[in-house]
Amino acid sequence: MFGLLRSWTGLGFRLTLFALILLLERGSVPPRDYWKYAVDPFSGRYVFDWLGYEVGSLTATLGDFLPSDLSPGEESTALDEYFALTQEITRAEEEAEAAHIQGSPQEAAAAEVELEGLRQRRADIEGRVERLIELQVQYVLYQQGITMFIPGLVFPPVEFELETPPWLLVLSRRERIETLERISLIPNFPLAEVEAIEAQADALGVSSLIAPTGGMASYPPIVTEEGGLAYTLGAVAHEWAHNYLYLFPLGQHYNDSQDLITMNETVANLVEEEISREVMRLYYPELYAQRIAEENRPPMQEEPQGFDFNFYMRETRLSVDELLAEGKIEEAEAYMEQRRKGLEEHGIFIRKINQAYFAFYGSYATEPSAVSPIGGQLRELLQRSGSLAAFLQTVAQMSTYEDLLRALG
Repeated sequence: MFGLLRSWTGLGFRLTLFALILLLERGSVPPRDYWKYAVDPFSGRYVFDWLGYEVGSLTATLGDFLPSDLSPGEESTALDEYFALTQEITRAEEEAEAAHIQGSPQEAAAAEVELEGLRQRRADIEGRVERLIELQVQYVLYQQGITMFIPGLVFPPVEFELETPPWLLVLSRRERIETLERISLIPNFPLAEVEAIEAQADALGVSSLIAPTGGMASYPPIVTEEGGLAYTLGAVAHEWAHNYLYLFPLGQHYNDSQDLITMNETVANLVEEEISREVMRLYYPELYAQRIAEENRPPMQEEPQGFDFNFYMRETRLSVDELLAEGKIEEAEAYMEQRRKGLEEHGIFIRKINQAYFAFYGSYATEPSAVSPIGGQLRELLQRSGSLAAFLQTVAQMSTYEDLLRALG
């Protein structure tokens, strides 16, 4: 009954969003392709087709209305197999790439055949894994009292798709770290094209970065199929939080300012932490023990012994902010490139560090490159709220950073 209610509300929510997308698309002549190029002539042919995604995923919801022929134990076995297959696929991809580089066509062909078989097997059980995790996360949200409209209704319903998420073209100002635009692109196109798009955008006087993502809060959200179980549980909760917030002022004002982007992403991170921890406690005791051990580690030292990536990136961000505040844009950009090369000496390879890099990754207040006080402020509000449900009810109604300050008194 619990799963059926989730399926009915999920179908209704998805059909409503689908109708809105059609209304927005109507009037484009020629249709979507013209619109893509009109909005962005540089990356237009790579813009992710969200309408096509919604059409393709809509039919998958109908399968939730069919009774499952698997017992809970069999579904759990499918989940274990899925994430074991993900590790095997990573290994096979590395072997295939190595064989190509070494000029061994027979070994490369054998690895490709194995790889195709592994991917097909994973695809065959993907739907079972999605359904099981959806029900587990939704049950924890219900337990936490995060419901809407009628008692016991978790809305939006927890749904997601395991596949490769879109990449993001992030544009920032050069004179300060501030997001101007985020455009969803198809994933995995050639690096030469990535750099060509970035160069064309930079020529307009902005800072740009095309970055992969681990998930995207469409409906249903997309979560990468390359993550482990712990990552997937967190990503599902994180993207659900964005779907929830979009029904309220905080989510609707996401793009109004860098502070609001950071507030939205940090709230989603806090939901991710709380909900994934409880899912692990209820269903995955080994993962839960690992999580508790990680949370009990000592905090980062102010002056760490040896190299510390988090400390290094935070130090970089603070220095960049100082240079930009002084109007030294070129010096800041040269410094970021110098620091990027410094990471390579420690075996850490980042393709590009610039204002757009920090605008994207710094919007997550729990990231090492974040310097905003918003992370600590939202954590304090969560502690004061007494429950995650009360915290969400409070922050969802905020539409400015000042609202958060007022809530903290």
